Amino acid sequence: MKLFKCIVDDGREVFKTITPAKNKKELLEVYGGNGTFEKIEDVTKDFLNEESAEKLDTDLMLAGWGEAERRLICALVEQHIKTR
Repeated sequence: MKLFKCIVDDGREVFKTITPAKNKKELLEVYGGNGTFEKIEDVTKDFLNEESAEKLDTDLMLAGWGEAERRLICALVEQHIKTR
């Protein structure tokens, strides 16, 4: 999964959004038709890096999540980062 920063013109207003998708083609297939994509930029590396899982674990712990749930979620994030 990747993260894309998009500038979208929906005919009434222009706005920015960050949207997850497997690739740019899927992004356009799923979200196309809801306006014109003026710009699409892959920003995955800006949000998912080696420190992401540790920060996520800390944030989940502060929010009251249990250890088992945190470990599972963080392991999935780490696995995703390593395989991209």
